[in-house]
Amino acid sequence: MTVTQYLSILFSRPRWRHVLGAALVAHLVVGGFALLRALLAGIDLSLIMDGIQFALIQAALFLLYFSSSRMENVRYSLDTQFYVERYYKEHSRFLAMKREGKGDYGAQIGLEAGDTRRLAGRRDLIVSQSLLEYRPPADATIQDLAFRLEDNWYELPWVVADQALEITLKRFNALEKYDYNGLLMAVTGLERGPEGATLVFEKATYYSYLVTNMLPEVELPGGLTYRDMLEPGPALATLETSQPENHLGLNCLYRTRDGDFIIPRRSQNTNVFKGQLSASVSGASNLHTCRLGRTGTYGPLAWLINETREELPFLFTEEGQPTGDEALEALLGEARFLGITRELRRCGKPEVFFFCPLPLTTGEVRQRLVAHRRARGETVEMSEIRAIDYNENAGFLLVNEAALFEGLGQHIEPGKRRPPLFRKARPEFQHRLRHEGETYVVSEALFVNLVLYQHHRSTG
Repeated sequence: MTVTQYLSILFSRPRWRHVLGAALVAHLVVGGFALLRALLAGIDLSLIMDGIQFALIQAALFLLYFSSSRMENVRYSLDTQFYVERYYKEHSRFLAMKREGKGDYGAQIGLEAGDTRRLAGRRDLIVSQSLLEYRPPADATIQDLAFRLEDNWYELPWVVADQALEITLKRFNALEKYDYNGLLMAVTGLERGPEGATLVFEKATYYSYLVTNMLPEVELPGGLTYRDMLEPGPALATLETSQPENHLGLNCLYRTRDGDFIIPRRSQNTNVFKGQLSASVSGASNLHTCRLGRTGTYGPLAWLINETREELPFLFTEEGQPTGDEALEALLGEARFLGITRELRRCGKPEVFFFCPLPLTTGEVRQRLVAHRRARGETVEMSEIRAIDYNENAGFLLVNEAALFEGLGQHIEPGKRRPPLFRKARPEFQHRLRHEGETYVVSEALFVNLVLYQHHRSTG
């Protein structure tokens, strides 16, 4: 590994990145002041050499600072117009919310001709960056979706395997490939049948996902990007022919008996959707979370049980005792199966969505959380309910369903030119939620979950 590669990895760490930023500013101020004083005394050869040296050092610090960025807009585009134009043959599958007059937003599947132009100026339309892959019958439950794991492993496309290690080291702070060797289930196909749908999987590592789904706008030698090589458009490859790793993302909305959604807010320590609101329970198709220990079978119900116990452990606990697997299977087995989508931002990564009404009131949810935290010896602050999984979630909100859809909106951040390449600036489209005087950024996954939930309610 070269020194410059190592420095990019080192300074991508938040603490050292702050140090680098401070050094850049200090060097600019002190060196600029000294250079200005020398200019006033007269120009000579020594001053010219010092000026060139100062400019080179400043440029090196400048380039190092921006090349070590781990911001999401360095890895993939956040511009919805970009996806609408690039994947124009998929307009019939785009998920969106549209408002008629001054009413609330309603779910919309597919874009009309007039919906595809000047999205940044629209206030009546919020377009997602996801496509509908499969819509189940209105009465489908989580048990109408089956998983089948085959005994083979995902292999990186040769062009990615040839270039991926260096870029991954730089972007994700990994010292080597095995820093990201979590075992995942990568989707290889979708089988539709009269008894429901079956997702077919093969085994994969998290590393493969990073280099095929998380870096689509990073350029390869010659100028082409990973997206150009893996998902160039104008149509998206099928799950059976898609080249990226494509492990499954799973999301489920929980709603209390009196109409409040449980909405977590992610921490700032995650690779994606930092600080954004997400579905009540969300996660990846890991081998261990999608397997039910009691039966040894793989499926979305096993995932929902395991993830809920990890992220919201107080939810199904009474008098200090967790609810058993069989009882949870009966309760969560009634979760509605809303659909499967493909997220364009991450090169067509598949996501599946559910909704589950809880037998608990909002007050009972609060009481169980308080009891759980007191049993752990934690201080209870009712001004903000805190989540337990601090690595993923920093807290969560209880938002009434009507208030949630009333508070949804879209915000456009103007594009910012990013050195060193000064490419064409693209705007950043954000889904926003206004709630109790605060404004939150809504993740793509939560927004799509709400679109599919609303569509399910209107058609069911």
